[in-house]
Amino acid sequence: MNELEAQKCAIRETEFCYVLGCVWDGVACDSICLERIYVKASRYGAGYEGLRLMEWKGGKQLLRPVHVSCEKWLYLFSQAIDKGVFSSAEQFGMLRGLIQKGH
Repeated sequence: MNELEAQKCAIRETEFCYVLGCVWDGVACDSICLERIYVKASRYGAGYEGLRLMEWKGGKQLLRPVHVSCEKWLYLFSQAIDKGVFSSAEQFGMLRGLIQKGH
């Protein structure tokens, strides 16, 4: 995906990135979210897709590490799969990695 494609399918834009998909642990903009983002090109390099785990309070992103319980992480991960935050190829890669670790 290039930046123009990301801009067209973004559900939200920030100064830093385009948000392409998002799932919330609780109330939107007042809980933890897992996002698929496209980081805009900058003087530091070309744009790229990635994932971001953020915590929000009262409609504002908190700029500190996010701490989640294993149960919350599993919930967010499951919701992200259901809502298409991960591509099919990424899901297959995760499954393949889990199966290989089981041997």
